[in-house]
Amino acid sequence: MRFSTISLLALPVLAAAQESPLEQAKAQAQYYFDKISSYIPNPNKAHTPEAAAAKAGGRTLNILTLGDWEKTIRSSVKPAATTPEEWWVLVTGGNTTCFGQCGTMEKAFNETALLWSVNPAAPHLAYLNCDNQPVLCNSWSAGPPALWILDVLPKPAPVTIRTRRLNTTTTEVKTFTDLLSSQSYKELEIYEGVFHPFDGFFAKNHLAVPLGYFFWVFAVIPSWLFMIGISFASRSIMLAINPKE
Repeated sequence: MRFSTISLLALPVLAAAQESPLEQAKAQAQYYFDKISSYIPNPNKAHTPEAAAAKAGGRTLNILTLGDWEKTIRSSVKPAATTPEEWWVLVTGGNTTCFGQCGTMEKAFNETALLWSVNPAAPHLAYLNCDNQPVLCNSWSAGPPALWILDVLPKPAPVTIRTRRLNTTTTEVKTFTDLLSSQSYKELEIYEGVFHPFDGFFAKNHLAVPLGYFFWVFAVIPSWLFMIGISFASRSIMLAINPKE
């Protein structure tokens, strides 16, 4: 009876011993890959503005996400339109990208949405939260606190973009209403950089999102995890080349 029990306990060890070094290396690499993955936060979460304005019949506050941001913006444009649809995108964040300082600015933006509910000439409004959408923000090279103003025509017409930095402590409803009434934002320099989300070099060559992921991964994964990954990848390669070692 003792012999049978010992034999049963030894079976997993014997089975493991019969595995090739390459299989063992693959299993070990998978284990550490899963371990590293557990440290990576979700880069595509929805942002829900905490606003009575949004619930009280104000102008729609669109939430831009990695999967549907372009569709959200372009869906407002009619195929035969000759007058651009204007979008104001508030680039905001939380504790990570805005150090917890964007609340006042968001509140003013939400209240502006309520005020503009009766103004058909008001621009479309949207949020881009860089805490919840880090890949999208990186692909745009955008960061809070900022206002992106877009003039969108049907494809293949270029999209005009202007950006304006905002002050997290002094931004109020009047900041947005004065900007619209004076049209002073049209004096801002038009953005034509390589990170232009519609017409830039990276967007046209389908590199913007891969670069967004690249920058995001390097920002969130600790350097020691990279070293572990490199170490085990090297070991796996060496075992594959020389399985007898």
